[in-house]
Amino acid sequence: MTAQMRTGPAARDPDFRGIDPPALNQLLRQMQEAATAIRGWLSSHRPPPGVSAAGYRQADLVAQWTADQLGMLTRRYNYAVTHPDRGRGVQAPSAPSPTPGKSASAGTGATRGVPAPRAGAGKGGQPSKGGGAPAHSFKPAPATPPRGTTPNGAGDIGNFPTREAAAKAARADALAVSAALKEESPIPKSVWQHLKANADDPDYTEKLYELLGPAGVAALIQAAEGSKTRLGFLQESLGTASHHLTMDAKWMRTLLEEAESRDVRSVAVQVLTGADLSEKAREALARQGLYAPTSASSESEA
Repeated sequence: MTAQMRTGPAARDPDFRGIDPPALNQLLRQMQEAATAIRGWLSSHRPPPGVSAAGYRQADLVAQWTADQLGMLTRRYNYAVTHPDRGRGVQAPSAPSPTPGKSASAGTGATRGVPAPRAGAGKGGQPSKGGGAPAHSFKPAPATPPRGTTPNGAGDIGNFPTREAAAKAARADALAVSAALKEESPIPKSVWQHLKANADDPDYTEKLYELLGPAGVAALIQAAEGSKTRLGFLQESLGTASHHLTMDAKWMRTLLEEAESRDVRSVAVQVLTGADLSEKAREALARQGLYAPTSASSESEA
């Protein structure tokens, strides 16, 4: 990683701004390990009586600062992996020509131990089986290119500074939805406004749908009452959440069964098959006999 910092895009262009998700993931692990190691050492090496504790306090401040940064950096990482660059964002400066005599692989910045980014975090698919015109049509999500450096998460990170703040807002909205469903009253307008404003927020959407569960999602789909606008940001937010929240076959099946009981299964199918689901969520959806457009089918239709 050190070599990458010295020779990477930021070293070649001071205005460059972007995130390499695997590299940031490694940095987060290193920071967590460092904070844990410092805390552990401080706990077992208290300064003896009569010895200045200034160094101890400084080390404690470093550990606290490191821990404080993790929430913000994890939020940036979540934005980066959920919203890969689709070719409209930052362009990395050209790499300098390799120095004569060195191997072509030297200085690439590859770091051992960094997990490869998840492939196909975007969605794709074929129309749901069964034929018939869809009750609601949504714009298919574009195919996701191979992951690389992305500007997403490097600058703006939505309406919340930390994961905790996003989760707190989602928790309040989930409680409002649950209360409305229990009282059989309309979903508060503020919930729809928040969902629209934060549909692309990985931390907000993850916590919201974690608390609502698949049955709550089906209830929201029904509560949208066929509004293409509301169904549109429900679709977007579900796609965003799927990259962090487990949406397995059981989750998908429960949502569809609940939607069936509410007489909105066809709408739920259109929302799910058009959402930018993670690869695992797409696989879970396929087990229900439903498919999102694949890149190949999208290209053939174009």
